[in-house]
Amino acid sequence: MIRPACWSLSALLAACAPTAPGLDSATRQAIAEAVRAESDRMVAAMRARQIDSVLAFYGKTTAYVGNGEIGDWPAIVAGAPPRYATYTRLECAWGEPFRIDVVSRTAAVVTARLWCEKADTSGATWVEDVARTEVLAPEDGRWRIVAVHESTKAAEGGLR
Repeated sequence: MIRPACWSLSALLAACAPTAPGLDSATRQAIAEAVRAESDRMVAAMRARQIDSVLAFYGKTTAYVGNGEIGDWPAIVAGAPPRYATYTRLECAWGEPFRIDVVSRTAAVVTARLWCEKADTSGATWVEDVARTEVLAPEDGRWRIVAVHESTKAAEGGLR
């Protein structure tokens, strides 16, 4: 039987998931700081429109869900370089709340808002305000996003 507190992700992470042996608060803090640094580097790469660097923050077989639709990760990766090539402006920043839950030595969950103001070669401008949940795990010596869920709502200027 599933305990009622285990129905939500935050309750699951906080109360229902087993605690990894030997994961003291200093270790948990160090993992959270490493994950936050990677998250900040990814946004900096996005602002610089360095798509190869952006894609390097994701695992080889990342699972993606956007607005309730399961994404085709290989198609997303293939479509990213041509899309980034059209951007003339890409100002992104993490918004509040920004939360990192360290689940174990090899898993962390980031829940945050990602805000981006974009423009492209067609002259269009738009804002994306995305609620984002990422699962990160070590892969090839660094923390990478292995699963991501985004929910986008229309902001001033609409979505594209």
